[in-house]
Amino acid sequence: EQDLAVEGVVERQIGGEEMDMDRIDVVVPAGAIEIWEVRSNGQPHTFHIHGASYHVLDVDGQPPPPHLRGPKDTVLVSPGHPVRLAVQFVSHIDPDVPFMYHCHLLLHEDNGMMGQFVIVEPGMEAVTSTTLDSGQGKH
Repeated sequence: EQDLAVEGVVERQIGGEEMDMDRIDVVVPAGAIEIWEVRSNGQPHTFHIHGASYHVLDVDGQPPPPHLRGPKDTVLVSPGHPVRLAVQFVSHIDPDVPFMYHCHLLLHEDNGMMGQFVIVEPGMEAVTSTTLDSGQGKH
């Protein structure tokens, strides 16, 4: 498992970065289950991951309430209440075509509050490029 902090800092950033279509933010081995912690420093955000489903492990260190149990693809993240997710990634391998994760509020998404990840053969994470040519993003 890999711990990854994804943080909505302002309406244009996740993890302190604005969206860049030429940057891969995360490289994931196919079929992996990773632990992602999502936090909000300002306002509530609905967090969504393409190409993956997840289970909420805890909210602010406490077991999730009944409505957050079971498979999810979007979760509300309130300021000061970090959410830890067990993310199950698909086995579709393509280091050149990224998937997205983003705030699911349309204004935030439109402003670039999102990032990209690719899925690679297990063991290829360290040698996979984290840059793309302009226009490569397709998911």
